[in-house]
Amino acid sequence: MTTRIITDSSANFYDKNIDGVEHISVPLSLRVDDKEWTDDEKLDLTAFQAALKATDDKSTSSCPNLNAWLDAYRGADEIFVITITSALSGSYNAAVQAAKIYHEEDPSAKILVFDSRSAGPQLQLLARKIASLVNKGYSFEEIVKEAESYQHHIALIFALKDLTNLANNGRVSNTVAKMAGLLRLNIIGTANNKGEFELAGKARGAKKAQTKMLSDMIKNGYIGGKVQIDQVNNVEGAEAFKQVILDKFPEADVHIGECGGLCSYYAEEGGLMVGYEK
Repeated sequence: MTTRIITDSSANFYDKNIDGVEHISVPLSLRVDDKEWTDDEKLDLTAFQAALKATDDKSTSSCPNLNAWLDAYRGADEIFVITITSALSGSYNAAVQAAKIYHEEDPSAKILVFDSRSAGPQLQLLARKIASLVNKGYSFEEIVKEAESYQHHIALIFALKDLTNLANNGRVSNTVAKMAGLLRLNIIGTANNKGEFELAGKARGAKKAQTKMLSDMIKNGYIGGKVQIDQVNNVEGAEAFKQVILDKFPEADVHIGECGGLCSYYAEEGGLMVGYEK
């Protein structure tokens, strides 16, 4: 019996296993000018981010196709799939269609596709929860029940310094993006229950942004559980926010990672994406 956790690359996680449970990352792709970039562990983030800064044209992202998902499914008996929010990408729908095809190939296979209704570090929290349940010997059906419940107890908050690509792709207004740039504001946002990104406020300066982020996390139910902070060329900011959390919740389990291509594309230079338990 082979159990596999599959995430698309919006999870910022490319390792071949999660706590010993097999893991596959299925890459999205990004197009800047005439070049296509594959969001996998081989992506040169420095070169990709430089290309984003250098272009004046609208850049785009593309979800994995059916064959990419099928290749990730094949050979596994129990499969847990987690995708970026369906409100932002067609990744979820492609994964579901591929699951139907795979069931025809292997009727005994069990597959559950989660629409994370989020992106980045929140997907990591769900994936690690599933891995822990697998390691405890839970059945597929028990894992589905526990994971679906856990999904209601995790959330995303982010602080962005540049909204250009969100604006170019219709996720925020051009007016808001220009205002943030001109006033050098940190824009605080969340993912709502529909998986849509919402702006929750703004702050001038990193310290005020971090204070507001933690305040909003607490209002949303955070009491010192797990936190995953993913950053775009902002390790210093991530470390500072980790300390802000630990000053309030000394026993909190806080980890820092790096945004991959897709999340770097949307979070942009200096951005922080934070997944947390509530």
